[in-house]
Amino acid sequence: MNIPELVDRQNEIIKEQADIIDSLFLLLLQHVPASELDNLDNVKHVALLKEDISCQ
Repeated sequence: MNIPELVDRQNEIIKEQADIIDSLFLLLLQHVPASELDNLDNVKHVALLKEDISCQ
């Protein structure tokens, strides 16, 4: 496998992982009260990063 193919494969893996993480997060939101999510600093940080990306 040459370098461009390797980079494409890695990008594909990253995109699929991101989709899985988004699905798992939506599942988490169904089972955890919003008040508890506010206490998860990592979740808030990721939400802010995603919001920043979507606003550009």
